Amino acid sequence: MEVTKELLDKKLKGKQYLVVIDGEVSSTEWKNILGALPNVAGSKVVRMSKENLEDPPTNYEHVVISLNRFDKIATTELFQQRVCKKESNPEYNKDIEDGVRNKYQQDIFDTTQGLPLAIVLLSGLLRTKEFPVEWEAVFDHLKSKQSKRLDSILSLCFDDLPYDIKSCFLYFAALPTNMLIEAQDLVCMWMAEGFLRPKEGLTMEKVGYRYLKELIARHLINLEPMDENTPEEELVTIQSKVHAFLQIEAQEVNFVEIHNSDDIPPLSAARRLSLQNRMEKYAALANPMPKLRSILSNFEKEETSKEDEVADDEEEAKVQQSPTCLHCSPHGTTTKCKEGDAKSYLQQLLQTSKFLRVINLQGLEVGDKLPDEIGNVVHLQYLAVTSCSLKEVPPSVGRLSSLQTLDVRDTEVKELPVPFWEIRTLRHVFGHRLILPKRVGVLKNLQTLDTVKPDAKYGWDRNTLSKMIQLRSLFIWELSKGHEKGLVAALKKLKYLVTLTIHGDSIPSAVFTTKTSLQRLEVMELDGMLIDMPRVVDMDIKSCLPNLLLLSLENTMVSQDFINKLAELPFLASLTLDGGSYKDEQLVLSAGGFHSLRRLTVDLEELKKLEIHESALPKLADLDILIHSNDLKIVILGKNDVVEKLLHEDKILSKKIQRTTRSERTARRIGVE
Repeated sequence: MEVTKELLDKKLKGKQYLVVIDGEVSSTEWKNILGALPNVAGSKVVRMSKENLEDPPTNYEHVVISLNRFDKIATTELFQQRVCKKESNPEYNKDIEDGVRNKYQQDIFDTTQGLPLAIVLLSGLLRTKEFPVEWEAVFDHLKSKQSKRLDSILSLCFDDLPYDIKSCFLYFAALPTNMLIEAQDLVCMWMAEGFLRPKEGLTMEKVGYRYLKELIARHLINLEPMDENTPEEELVTIQSKVHAFLQIEAQEVNFVEIHNSDDIPPLSAARRLSLQNRMEKYAALANPMPKLRSILSNFEKEETSKEDEVADDEEEAKVQQSPTCLHCSPHGTTTKCKEGDAKSYLQQLLQTSKFLRVINLQGLEVGDKLPDEIGNVVHLQYLAVTSCSLKEVPPSVGRLSSLQTLDVRDTEVKELPVPFWEIRTLRHVFGHRLILPKRVGVLKNLQTLDTVKPDAKYGWDRNTLSKMIQLRSLFIWELSKGHEKGLVAALKKLKYLVTLTIHGDSIPSAVFTTKTSLQRLEVMELDGMLIDMPRVVDMDIKSCLPNLLLLSLENTMVSQDFINKLAELPFLASLTLDGGSYKDEQLVLSAGGFHSLRRLTVDLEELKKLEIHESALPKLADLDILIHSNDLKIVILGKNDVVEKLLHEDKILSKKIQRTTRSERTARRIGVE
């Protein structure tokens, strides 16, 4: 909590803020939230809920605002905003707007009854229909239904989905509501389930992202607003009423069994099991599930203090002769499951569920080591054991000849067995500073390595990464000068690379100067000294990195000449200059530079002067300058309305602005001469 408070203080210092909370908040959570937020006059916290609200602490003023349904005009406006397609012909969108206003306004209002969710869902459905012929059929169908209008719209939206996408959409029922879902994780699970097949020259992953985009376009799920990111980094959410509808649909067709209450559902014929009972996480695992294909859990990591560990040891001493069981406190919370118990549950699962294709256990303690039986689940394609104290993956994992995805993030796993790196079907590997050995198999299908580091003793050579020709995302940690040659050799062959992140003592200039192979690179994050910088300054980096969208630098110690080169990148939309990224005390953003940049973050302790020229940063929408010194000056040369507007939104930054006209600058220069 203290770390969170420090981060918020740093980010929100001197700024008014608005925090929106959607969901239930206990009195304890209120205290934690309000205690972590800086006390800035004019700031607000908004809580949304369908239920009666629990009041915040008495020393905070609070007002309850009841929201009514939309009237006809507001309904029409929201519908028009969501039904029109940005990519469509403007004339087509105008025809729709005219049709809505002149003919369908009453139908839309009667159908949705002014409910915002119903309006959005109806617009998502109708934007896939031919206007106006198919619109008429939709309205006629909905008018004939006797059920609640929102339920009717949801049913029609679901029934209207293409068959291939329906199973993908139903998968959201297996995930808890009110959570951010990583698009990449979702697509990898769809792929392992067999929902995705290559088509029209697209990989399974690209087909999955296309399906995800279709669900977003239909307003059935929501894409979280973020910076310029690749599809793999996107986060999606689902509205609680849509989620509840999906859970009913999924259970009616036996798509998934959900354990979220005291009662354990019948599991002998279950194909998928979602563990959502936070009080009894392990209870359902005691049942044989011979037909199980997928098991999922999404719990927070169990944090154990030293006092808890002592208590656990005492409890274990008392019950070590007892049958395996769960231990519940009198207050209804479950104490940490004994490591032996957890491991036995998992062993039983692996022994009795031979058809498993997906294991996704988040926040479920399974012991220090995965059971050796993991190698017997030969159909397994997705293995994720995250947010727990796991330390070791056994060599038997190498027998999983169909494995596509391994995820051991937020665990203590630092190294994977050598046989794992021989699995030819591997497509995505997620961990934290996993040691990538010098010798690996022929991993021609591998697309993601996140994050890996060289073997301290043997390092990498030119063959370690070079055969991973399909890599799209590469995250490297602890790169040192002695190990960079293998990376430089690989960069010449990784022509599909989209995301590159490197942390280390030194970073080769080849990341900016490699010709032809990095044409698809969109996101690059570097933390470490950039070596051979003059070579970069002499290169035409806009031809080496023509599609770079996001660049983050830290400890790179680049020069003004280097920044001038970056200003030429045609599509660079986000630039972050973190501590140690720039070596001079004055930073100049010259006229005509960074013409696509929308976000700029400057966090440089040694910076004394930031000079922004007229016509620089013409598309800037977000400017974040962290002040470390009272001596910092922000000089705007000429007239730059975009930058001035953004600076004036920050009261502290606005006091740092100095304006200089071109004539004043010329006169000053002549005086010096």
